[in-house]
Amino acid sequence: MSNNNTPDFETRLLNAMRKTLIAVAKDTMTKPGLRHPLTKDTQKMITDCLDIVVSRQVAIEKESGSHTKMKPVYTDEQTVQSFSVDDLKKTLN
Repeated sequence: MSNNNTPDFETRLLNAMRKTLIAVAKDTMTKPGLRHPLTKDTQKMITDCLDIVVSRQVAIEKESGSHTKMKPVYTDEQTVQSFSVDDLKKTLN
């Protein structure tokens, strides 16, 4: 019998839970103005579960040294790009 306490199992479990919760949210999405099929409490529970799953996934990544602190960038979101003044001076010379 296999040991279900391995990090690989936990990672697979968390990924499956996250994907399932996101699929439920997508499948029950309604058009603006229509009543949502899920209650506010159920929607909050899904959000809370996703928060717990993602928090644990980040903790696992930090423990393994693979956490990159990356976050999604949305196409309608303005991004600020920083640069060094010294680098800018070099390009102007």
